[in-house]
Amino acid sequence: MEDRKKWVLKAIVDHYIRTGQPVSSQTLLGEYGLSVSSATIRNDMMDLEEQGLIRKEYSSAGRVPTEKGYRFFVDWLVELSELHRQAEHALIESYRFQRLEIGELLRQTAFLLANLSSYAGFVLSPRLEETRLESITFVKLDAQNVLVVIVSELGIIDHAVIRSALSEAEIREVSALLNATLRGRRLDEVRAFALRFAEEEDWYDPIVRGAFLLLKSALERRLERRLHAEGLFRLLPRLLEEGQDLADACEILALVSDAHRFGRYLESEASPRVQALIGKENALRDLRSCSLVFMEYGFSGVLGVLGPIRMDYSKAFSVTTYIGNRLQAILALSHREGVPTVEGGA
Repeated sequence: MEDRKKWVLKAIVDHYIRTGQPVSSQTLLGEYGLSVSSATIRNDMMDLEEQGLIRKEYSSAGRVPTEKGYRFFVDWLVELSELHRQAEHALIESYRFQRLEIGELLRQTAFLLANLSSYAGFVLSPRLEETRLESITFVKLDAQNVLVVIVSELGIIDHAVIRSALSEAEIREVSALLNATLRGRRLDEVRAFALRFAEEEDWYDPIVRGAFLLLKSALERRLERRLHAEGLFRLLPRLLEEGQDLADACEILALVSDAHRFGRYLESEASPRVQALIGKENALRDLRSCSLVFMEYGFSGVLGVLGPIRMDYSKAFSVTTYIGNRLQAILALSHREGVPTVEGGA
């Protein structure tokens, strides 16, 4: 395609995303400063229409993008803009406390995706069974209670208080035993190990058996994939504005909240590179009136935004890329340096 026609298509997509109104040749000349005649613009628009990239609205002389037009725009014309300084500052501040429990970190990430994109943001949790145990930490709280914290290479998995009268020295001995046995093992191996030993009755103190029971319970619960979704209240009115039936729109919201079905779809489609699925490109029928912009961020985890086909793709790509890379950096830092342990006790 000639460069001029690319700019004409970009202008049409930009204007339609911004206003929701069909775009005429006079609008392009008046608002986008294209240094050609009205007749040239009309001819370019006719060529774009013949290629199936735009279509004429029955009630107007203007044109609107087709799904094919959006695809061309995404593939060739998306110019990833720098996030506004204020938004970037908000991101940095939100991620300032990087050493969070992994679930809280992912919830915060979904909130940022929704807040900065103005669409629905989602984060599918990583496959924790692919990560390795970093430590089991014991902190003596008082004469009868000990805090147990389970940490993987990506963050805190779980914590609980177990009743035990062991001394500080005995706690250190138990901690050394469990960490020497389990540290560095994949969490799926740790789960199998804990399942086998949690049922043993001959441990010399309940804290050891309690730790194995906690490991078993925590890993069975935490190794399930979790889907964190935010901003669904923003998505509903946007879908209705685009002519979506209320019942169908509600089905879309239900799908985005379904960790199993939506999560499995995301994992099957995602790659480390940011990509978009536009309208009918989505294999899930419920999503064919929407667009997805998403990427894999590590350990099979996926994040992104979901919005109407008339989406601001430049902004969605920019936000998804920035936050995805930031989350990757945080997880890589935890993986490289080891996550923090709780001071005291052990």
